[in-house]
Amino acid sequence: MSATAVAERAARRAPGEPELWLFILGDLTVFGIFFGVWGWNHRQRPELFELGRAHLDQTIGLTNTTVLITSSAAVALALAAARDGRFTAARRGYLAAIALGTVFAALKVVEYREHLDAGIDPALREFFMYYFVFTGIHLVHVLVGLLGLTIAAFRCRRPGTGPNDLALLEGIGVYWHMVDVLWIVLFALIYLL
Repeated sequence: MSATAVAERAARRAPGEPELWLFILGDLTVFGIFFGVWGWNHRQRPELFELGRAHLDQTIGLTNTTVLITSSAAVALALAAARDGRFTAARRGYLAAIALGTVFAALKVVEYREHLDAGIDPALREFFMYYFVFTGIHLVHVLVGLLGLTIAAFRCRRPGTGPNDLALLEGIGVYWHMVDVLWIVLFALIYLL
């Protein structure tokens, strides 16, 4: 197979490993069920969800959204640098994404603490049960993603990093982008709609 054919084939393939895509599709299915549960319950008791939403800090939610979108951009730039063989630049991009992901997690913990310290009104317990479960599961995904980004940063630092590492870096990037997309949907459902 010629070098051109290999390059064309690589350009057509999905990034990462096929098993990763099965995991991501499964994860998206689970979150799709979460979104359906949220929507169904919102439809049953819209006043409860409006009252609960009034207790959320829109600024923290919007800041977290901006932080995750920016971190996804850093991961995309890091992967582009790695594909070009610029592993020092790639490492800097992954470290920036790690810092932003850590900000997201810290803000989420601050937000949780505020809700718990406020002593959630019993009338709001159903709303906040969904809020804590859905955003908590997402936070676990963020923490797993931070571990992946840390692996990516180390992989870009070690001697001998090369093209064979790209599948791992692509997989980590795809996972992080999934985490970002899930948060955007959660933010819209919980904070805005």
